[in-house]
This record gives sequence, structure tokens and C-alpha cells, in this order.
Amino acid sequence: MVLRHKLRGQSVSVVFGTFAPMHIGHVDLIHRAKRENDAGVVVVVSGENTAEDRGTKVGLHLDRRLRYVREVFRDDELVAVVKLDEEGIPPYPEGWKPWLQKLENAVSEVIEDVNYWQIYVGEETYQRELDKRCDDKVIKTHLIERSLIPISATQIRQNPYDYWKYITKPFRRHFTKKVLIVGSASGGKTTLVRDLARVYNAPYSLEYARSYQDINNVRDDELDTYDYVRLLDGQYNQTASVIDSGSHTGLIFADTNSSVTKAYYDYYFEDSSPKDKRMIESLYQSIVAREQWDLVVLVEPNTTYVDDGFRDMTMSDQAIRDDFTNHLLSLLAPFKDILITVNGDFFENYDCIKQTIAERLAIEL
Repeated sequence: MVLRHKLRGQSVSVVFGTFAPMHIGHVDLIHRAKRENDAGVVVVVSGENTAEDRGTKVGLHLDRRLRYVREVFRDDELVAVVKLDEEGIPPYPEGWKPWLQKLENAVSEVIEDVNYWQIYVGEETYQRELDKRCDDKVIKTHLIERSLIPISATQIRQNPYDYWKYITKPFRRHFTKKVLIVGSASGGKTTLVRDLARVYNAPYSLEYARSYQDINNVRDDELDTYDYVRLLDGQYNQTASVIDSGSHTGLIFADTNSSVTKAYYDYYFEDSSPKDKRMIESLYQSIVAREQWDLVVLVEPNTTYVDDGFRDMTMSDQAIRDDFTNHLLSLLAPFKDILITVNGDFFENYDCIKQTIAERLAIEL
């Protein structure tokens, strides 16, 4: 959908709602509405960016909902999506007049040469109030039948994972639970990520540095500052791609994040130039501020350090591994409230993480 796209025709449908979140019942209604009037349909995302808004209460403020709804219909030329900010509108019934004026202004921006509108409403009360205030030659109301899809946004907000299949893909990224597993090299975290992902039937993002080094045929101790710039960006983008795909059931696992990459940089480039350090620090801070995890697991190094052909074997010294882990722990301070450490054998760590997922994220196998 092009933002400047305008709908043209004899009549246009208007569907409004908070869409917190938008589910396939909404989409089904919008598809029906766009076919019942030849100009298509204007979807009006309403609400506020204030703390009182029902969407904001679950982290879906008005501007974010607008972006997500536009994403749902990005390739549909018969759908235009607009925002109706209700902040400052008095309570009903006094609020009906300014609300309707804002609605007319918003819809008018995306239609051209349309003779009349048909506003779809889900409540008889809304229909009566709008009919009182609308010129029936220009704006008509249509009481919609409830979708055959048995779901509501309230049900989804209360328990999104029971109703995951109903949530539209852009909104799924908001409700996705994200588990990060980190640690020093050769600690077993990659195996944990793969096995946990399999048992939860969940996608995962592995350590980007390993594929990068394989492609470039370069060892840990041969990477330079500009490699680390690419590693920081690459790790974040790879994990974000897994989350944003929406092709999962509400849970994803990640092996390594920007904090691990930064810890390696600090280890190898302690004596690098102030300019390079500033560059890496600035990029790291911008990335870690965007990371949103629901559970972070630090795997302490108690396994044999294995040479995989890329690893720097000077890090096999246990004292160095412990120092690296302590530094990584300091970098993970922004996530201290959701951080756990595990220090058992594989099965002890595996069972501990599953138990923590059940207790903290309410996701049972």
C-alpha cells in the first residue's frame, strides 16, 4: 500500500477499531467490507498514545498499531489505513461530535470523488448515535454481523499463546517470547538452543559470527574492528528476522546477542584506538537498547574447550574463560531482572531452562 494512495468510486466502506491486536476476524470483516463498496475500505485505527489506552496497557500504543495494520494491508490497493487520535476528546455523549469530525477528516484524506460512505459498526448503540449525527445522503451506517471466526482482541490480550493462530503476523512480533542463551565459547549453549528449539517446535537464531567466519575463512583472533561492526549488525538483524517472520507459535530462541560480541571485542581489542572503541561502543549501545528479551540464560564455562578450527585456543585457559564470563555478566546488567545462570551438566541445564520457561513465561510443553 502506498501511503498517498487514494480510494475512488461511488461508495467507500469505513471500518474503525482499536485493533489491539488485529486478528483474522478483523481481517475477515475488512475483506467483506471492501467488496461491498466499489471504492474499497478505509480502516481507521483509533485510540490514544496515552497510558489509559487499552492498547498502550499491553505495549501497543496507537502509532505502533497504525504501523502494524498498514503492514497487514501493504499490498492491498482496495484498503487505506488511517489514524484517529482520540486524545482530548471528552467522554460520550459529548464526545460524539468531535470524534465524528476527526473521523471525517481522517477518511477524507484517503478518498477522492466518493459520493457516500458506509460506516461499519458492531454495536447498535454506536449505530443509533452515528445515525443521529450523520447526513444519511452522505454517510450511512451498517450494523455488522459478528465474524464466524470465534475470537476477540480481549481474549488475545489475556492469553495470546492460546489464540496465536488468530493473531496477524505483524502483531505477533509484539507477543513473541524471546529466550536468549549466552556464554563463552565451547560451553554448550548452541547445543542447548538447538535442542530446546526442537522440543518447543520453535525457530532459533544461532551465533552469526560462526557463519561469518566460515564464509570469510577467518579465525577469532584474526577479526578486526570492522568485522565486529558487521558482527554486531549481523547478529541483531538475523535474530530480528526470526522474530519478525511471525512463522512460529510465540516462542523463539537465540544463541548470542550484541553483549557477547562486545565482550569478545573488549577481550581482543583492549589496546585498540580510542576512535575504534568509540565506534564499537556507540553501535553496541544503540543495538542493546533495541534488544527485548523475556528470559536470558548465562551458561557458565565448565566444559572442555574444543578446537573447532576457528576458535582462539588461548581462551581455553579456565581463568580466562571465567574472566570473560564475569565481563559478559557485567554487560548483561540491563537484563539483570530476567537473567539466570546455569552451571550443571547438559541435562541439568536443559531441565532448568525448561522449568524456568514454564514458571516465568507460562509456556508449558
